[in-house]
Amino acid sequence: MSALYSFGTWRGIRLLVLLAALLLAAVQTVSAASAPIYSAGGASGTNVIRTCSTIGVGLASVTTCFGDVKNPELAADGNFSSAATIDVPSISLLGNAVKLRMNMAQQAPKNYRAGVVVRRKGNLLDIIRLNVGLAPRIVLRTLLNSSNQESFTVAATLVQTVLGEESGAVRLEFVATKPFDQIELEAGSLLSLGYELDVLYAYAIDANVIDTTEGLVTRFDNPTTANYSTEVKDDNGLTVCVNSGVSNPENTVDNDLTNFATFNALVGVSCPNTLQAQLEGPAPAGYVAGFVLGSGTLLNVSVLDKLRITTYQGGVKQEQASGRDLLQLEVLPNGQSVVRFTTTKPFDRVELQRTSVVDLLNNLRIYYGFGVTPSTFRDQEPRLSSFANPANNFQVGGTAGLISNPQLAADNNLTGNFATVGSLLEVLTAPRLKLRLDAPGKAGNLAGVRLGLGTGLVDANVLSNIRIRTYSGANGGTLVETATGSSLLDLELLAGGQFEVTFLTTQDFDWVEVELATGVAVLNDARIYFAFAEDRPTGFPTTIVRPTGPLPVQLTAFGARANGLAVDVSWETAAELNSSYFEVERSAQAGRGFVAVGRQQAAGNSAGNRTYNLTDAAAAQLPAGLLYYRLRQVDLDGTETYSAVVAVTRRAPAAALVLYPNPAPAGSQLRIGGLSGLPEGGYELLLYSMQGALVSRQPLRNAMEATVPNLGAGVYQAIVNDAAGHLVGRQRLVLTQGR
Repeated sequence: MSALYSFGTWRGIRLLVLLAALLLAAVQTVSAASAPIYSAGGASGTNVIRTCSTIGVGLASVTTCFGDVKNPELAADGNFSSAATIDVPSISLLGNAVKLRMNMAQQAPKNYRAGVVVRRKGNLLDIIRLNVGLAPRIVLRTLLNSSNQESFTVAATLVQTVLGEESGAVRLEFVATKPFDQIELEAGSLLSLGYELDVLYAYAIDANVIDTTEGLVTRFDNPTTANYSTEVKDDNGLTVCVNSGVSNPENTVDNDLTNFATFNALVGVSCPNTLQAQLEGPAPAGYVAGFVLGSGTLLNVSVLDKLRITTYQGGVKQEQASGRDLLQLEVLPNGQSVVRFTTTKPFDRVELQRTSVVDLLNNLRIYYGFGVTPSTFRDQEPRLSSFANPANNFQVGGTAGLISNPQLAADNNLTGNFATVGSLLEVLTAPRLKLRLDAPGKAGNLAGVRLGLGTGLVDANVLSNIRIRTYSGANGGTLVETATGSSLLDLELLAGGQFEVTFLTTQDFDWVEVELATGVAVLNDARIYFAFAEDRPTGFPTTIVRPTGPLPVQLTAFGARANGLAVDVSWETAAELNSSYFEVERSAQAGRGFVAVGRQQAAGNSAGNRTYNLTDAAAAQLPAGLLYYRLRQVDLDGTETYSAVVAVTRRAPAAALVLYPNPAPAGSQLRIGGLSGLPEGGYELLLYSMQGALVSRQPLRNAMEATVPNLGAGVYQAIVNDAAGHLVGRQRLVLTQGR
């Protein structure tokens, strides 16, 4: 595996992890979590079940059974090429069916893919291909000790693909939620239309359903408003709206992960729906940030263009992702969806914002936010078409010369270059590029290719023009499996206009091939980056546990206090992991223009509380007023994190005023000196008696003159304040009787 590679949206993976992957690459293989289980037993391992009816009584009765299965034993003989054939007759009553039940080599646990590999026998059924929704009922069923466990009706669109479009083998499957030791395929009738269906084998393969993962969630035993916010703030941190049309925001941060907040319709709301939620702990760089959402209808990839996710650390904005180029969407079996992106900086809060008025997002449900390990969504050690010397590790087929630089899809630069496909509009033979993997792919792996389009526009329709095949053998001479179309292939959009086309395999393989259909303009100038096999997790975990290992630096306090015109800065940490140093930065303007003013070495690794202090003595050379400070924390690997910004007000020490005349008679003009260098503004003179009572207050003309009030003779304290009421100077004043 190349250290240059960033798989999917992985970013921020530490160098040590990459080096470890390099050292292990020679011995690692990617396999599904457990070995696959196939149908077995031959004739004794299969059973044919038919619908029969009897007409007449006694010796005059006639029994007629619907359909038949030829050579049923071939569906359980261990030979993936041989097949039993289900014969569905052309004359039948609606509802008749024939079933083929196959024993598995051993019992399969729950969360396994239960499926059969089938192939149409004979000609295409045009009536099915041309009539959307017209398809016979095909059902998969699992059994345990001959008792029904679960059943799954195959989607009509997939049945249409099998009988009306695809000539090769097709996988029909579902993820079982109960254990099973038999799989049954039921083929139903379709009016007066007969057909034959080859059944090659049944399989049970670990679906790698992820029940538990490591990470942080927005959950608290007793949540308060400190744990969430519906405010909308600008880039300077100023609040634009206090509430942005979000109902029950507290539900996103409580311990119940089944209740939710709601984005209301934007009618009457002046700001976009926004919900920020605090994680139960700090998440490190590289974790995946996101939200679990729900809606009255299934969300699709178009909603990504109307949503934005932002991460924060200590109140400071860290990263932001919006649109289908940066965000990713998974639709879960329970109707919920996950919207996410992979971070490159630590974070402790996540924010979801609606960026567009679209009815699909009205009443959007926000269950909770999260920061989870990237292994929740991706195999961290995939097999790739990555070789230092790509020679003999790729094969080009179809129209000669149409694929430029095919070797670039097999070299070890996985993100910086690619093979290119020319114009397909006037090409007779579809171009193909077969790529060897750097280690065997295993049954159950996801097989696919990373692609890009010259137009940059990708949607699910592109799948009907792409075919993926797997091959085995040193030279890739044996075809193993094939998939094409939206019913058989999956599409995942990635950052930078790239996308992956994949399918779940049922057999081991060594090569992956991509074929692009001719006559399709959208595939002109397509880019082929690499092929891969990975054991990708399925679904989203129901249990998220906090990390057990040490976390990065946990900053618990950061503050600044004026010391004259200088500033004392202090901060505290609860724990440190691989920390290098802290750098204090100062700015005269909030949010920008920060400069480093001092550095402190960090503890490196620490499990206890630590306190740090630094004095910004250079601040004393700056005019009095506001200054802003933040803390930059740097790890040993160069990863950096910023604290929230704090403000400190520095006031100049009170000047010794020069009063003339002093003593001064009542009614005379009092001149005031010692105020040179102060900014212009509204200054005032206050006189206090020796008992501390305010006896006179008047503005200063040009900050230089005032009229001595008619007060009794005696000693007074003269105070000059600026427009904000801050002291700028003081002096004793002696008043005498008037002239």
